[in-house]
Amino acid sequence: MIQTQKQSAAEVAYRHIRRRIIDGTLQSGAFLIEQDLAAEIGVSRTPVRDALHRLENEGLVHAEGNKRAMVRDFSESEVEECFELRAQFESFAAGRAATRITPEGIAELKRHATRMEEVVNDAGPEAALKFSDLNDLFHAIILDHAGSPRLRELMRPLMQVQLVLMKRYRHTIEMHLTRSCWHHSELIRAFEAHDPAWAESQMRTHMLSAKNPGAA
Repeated sequence: MIQTQKQSAAEVAYRHIRRRIIDGTLQSGAFLIEQDLAAEIGVSRTPVRDALHRLENEGLVHAEGNKRAMVRDFSESEVEECFELRAQFESFAAGRAATRITPEGIAELKRHATRMEEVVNDAGPEAALKFSDLNDLFHAIILDHAGSPRLRELMRPLMQVQLVLMKRYRHTIEMHLTRSCWHHSELIRAFEAHDPAWAESQMRTHMLSAKNPGAA
């Protein structure tokens, strides 16, 4: 029972701190003081420490030796590497999914793609955030149908880090939501054709276009 409570408190602390990093409340370089976080969340320092270790493993937090943990900052070269690695992994996942995806999976992709188009058409100040949530679901379906637990494990830290990096490229995302919808339509067509080469190529273009405003 005690172990279950500890795990529950650690999960609460993890989700709280992660959310504050992703939404920008805790910005790059901000110190993460266990005592302050514990008081804010309403837990002891132990689950906060566990949460910070987990976030460090996922690449969102950095700590050196006995120094205080801080929200990790990323150099331009690290940003470049993150986008390139995710493009490589996701294109590979798309190629696998193209030969494995079910009609139900394609229907799910279409539903999310339609909702994203509606978000873009409605516009509004929250469009990019709503689009991002739906986009995560869209990509999760593709990863599910890739049928590779190992790939999922490799992808998880990259996807976590990119959630933070997307704040840096939010202006680019907002400018190209319509183009992203077109990429999704092309991906769905590739999946319907069960064409792995087409799916891989389209996914790579889709992923890198978020970073490069001039991409096709």
